[in-house]
Amino acid sequence: MSKSITYKNLEDFNMPLNTSNYESWLDHTKTQLVKEIIKTRKKLKLSQTALAKQLNTTQSVISRLEAGATNSITLDYLMKIATQLNICSTVKIKIIDDGPSL
Repeated sequence: MSKSITYKNLEDFNMPLNTSNYESWLDHTKTQLVKEIIKTRKKLKLSQTALAKQLNTTQSVISRLEAGATNSITLDYLMKIATQLNICSTVKIKIIDDGPSL
């Protein structure tokens, strides 16, 4: 079960972005997206080489990505791949504004 964090104001949201919370969220999001990319690529019976060609990259980039080497891969690039595979992915950030914090 995934954990949801809700921030009551922008200041509370900005604070965790400089901590491991953001890194943890980013790692989790990338991992989930890569899993979906692999599942969809296989469902479409698309080879790593064919996907790489569609993305103007190399098979080795796709292979490293699928092996979990996502540290050097941006979320934007993963979203580009997801778009190419027609994967619908939503990244949500919810901020609740209850007025000024005192």
